[in-house]
Amino acid sequence: MTSRLLLLLGLLLPLGAVAQEPQNLDAVPGNQENTLTWDAPTVDDKTVVCYGVYRDTESIPNDNPEDQGEKRVDEVDAAGEESPSYTDTGLTNGETYYYRVTAETAETEDTPTTCGSSNTEESSFSNEPPATPFAPVTLQIIEPTVPESEPVDARENVEVEVNATNVPSEEPVRLRYRQGGADMFSLAAMEEEGDTFTGAIPGEQATLRGIEFFVFTLNPAGDTVRAPSEGVTSIRVEADTESLSQPGGTAATAYRMVSFPGELDDPQLSNLFSSLGSYDPVEWRLFRADGAEGDYVEQSNLSKSLSPGEGLWFIRRSSGTLTSVEATSIRTDRPYEIQLDEGWNLIGNPFAFDVPLSQVRVENTAGSLQEVFGYNGNFVNQQGGVLEPYRGYLVRLSGGQAGTLIIEPSPEEASATTSSARAPDARWAVDLSARVGQARDPMNTLGTAPNATDGVEAADGREPPPIGDYVSLSFRAPSQDRGLWRDMRSTGGGLRTWTAEVRTNVSGLVTVNASDISSVPDDQSVWLVDPVLDQTQNLRETPTYQFPASEATDARSLRILVGPSAAVQRRLGRDADRPERVELLPSVPHPVRSHATFRYRVPKRTRATLELYDLLGRRVATLVDDESVGPGTHTYAWTRQNTGGTLSSGAYLLRLQAGDVTRTRRLVIMQ
Repeated sequence: MTSRLLLLLGLLLPLGAVAQEPQNLDAVPGNQENTLTWDAPTVDDKTVVCYGVYRDTESIPNDNPEDQGEKRVDEVDAAGEESPSYTDTGLTNGETYYYRVTAETAETEDTPTTCGSSNTEESSFSNEPPATPFAPVTLQIIEPTVPESEPVDARENVEVEVNATNVPSEEPVRLRYRQGGADMFSLAAMEEEGDTFTGAIPGEQATLRGIEFFVFTLNPAGDTVRAPSEGVTSIRVEADTESLSQPGGTAATAYRMVSFPGELDDPQLSNLFSSLGSYDPVEWRLFRADGAEGDYVEQSNLSKSLSPGEGLWFIRRSSGTLTSVEATSIRTDRPYEIQLDEGWNLIGNPFAFDVPLSQVRVENTAGSLQEVFGYNGNFVNQQGGVLEPYRGYLVRLSGGQAGTLIIEPSPEEASATTSSARAPDARWAVDLSARVGQARDPMNTLGTAPNATDGVEAADGREPPPIGDYVSLSFRAPSQDRGLWRDMRSTGGGLRTWTAEVRTNVSGLVTVNASDISSVPDDQSVWLVDPVLDQTQNLRETPTYQFPASEATDARSLRILVGPSAAVQRRLGRDADRPERVELLPSVPHPVRSHATFRYRVPKRTRATLELYDLLGRRVATLVDDESVGPGTHTYAWTRQNTGGTLSSGAYLLRLQAGDVTRTRRLVIMQ
């Protein structure tokens, strides 16, 4: 009985496994053709020799392939392809075709063999996808002329005309438009007349920003067809620039960097500043950047022209407004290039809309773009910001290089990376600011970062050249002609020294302030050393330091020491020792003219009074009034304004009362 059952089962089971059919057959229509793709079947101990392609204009029954032999139109050599494909050509557009595919396999030891051989075995049918070839859909913009048309007038509707072929009857052609620099497109339908579609962009879109647009529809396969095929078409617009308001004054805070967007109809400076009349350096002044010298050159010749993307320094005595001028918007379907000279360059945004700095890069140079500086009375690092129209900006390439500045007007056109120099991520950073009178320099940073080096590198920010009445603090850069506003060093536990140089052309009291000292690890001391006055100061305890300056004063060097307390104290040497007695030190300078620093030392905490007397014993001024002071050296920065500016030239007595000790020193003041 058992043997009979085994014999019956043996008769029912196939002698070999049937080949698996191809999987996931797909058919994509094209012009007079359909392209088939499928996944190769999985076979054990066999090899796929070829594939049979079956086609009909009606659905192919899913039965034995041998019964559908007349519908087999071609064979595809397997050739070990995991994702085989086949293009069926010479078809009739608009006719629907149905497809199935089979696989023919053979025992591996019998290969190579050919499709249809007696030793191959054909699989069952794959799935059946239909496909309908179609003529290609085309869109061609007729009006306005592309890629560049004549400019259109501001506030006028812009007519768009498109020639379209083979657009499905149920599909419209649509128009998308936006102003230059805008994030979103607006949508407008287009009217059909035969193969021509027309639409209009509203006149309120036509400004100095320019207009961007494209047209699109769907082909029978549901794919988008557009013109242009990529990007946008740019329409230039003739319009007036905005009127520029300008603060008045003579101080540095009255300076502005200005530019004009677009291509100016009359770019001569005499036209741009016509409302101010002829050039008058008493009433208003213009300057260009002299990159090689790192300075500014007065631009008194108003017959010269201002190019798109170029900036100027501008100052006027009285506040007012520059009248608008005629201009044409810059094309926004391509980047704008500005040639940069070696050194500092004054640039402007050529587009009448904000452009993020992420869309700005440099090319044709081995250097990298350092910070881009704006100005609002003080230099402002634009990192992470934008280039605004009508404003000017100060830029520099590192390494003494010239190059090309590339400004991408649209975010989708922007490069993923730029060649700008980024500041390293700080381990700690201390900000130093300097001020004297109305002049300010608030932007100076020293610190350490894991990926920084102790040398000068691209990410160390070069101090911009000052203008007007200024105070400038910068860190001395070895073998460099100019200092740095940011000097980051490598991390480490040793003693580090930064030399800060303070320059000013303003007489008065210079105040240097340190902030963010708390970012420095607690086990590190932070001290300031003034070699001129032989003065030291613990910046953790007293973060503000003052000294007087005059217009004729050379750069004042201050050293900032950061490191372990013991190492800092060893470097300070005797300057950190506690004085042994009360001393009234010589003033610096002497004789005194408009300013001086008075210095005194006390060995222990006491109350101190510092007074100025004439030779008749009359008290002229009280400078320090019974203040509690700790042991060490103390300074008082004096300017003539401290005493009302009324002191006449002659000899005076400077008297110090520290506790029960009195010290007096003769002082000569000169006009």
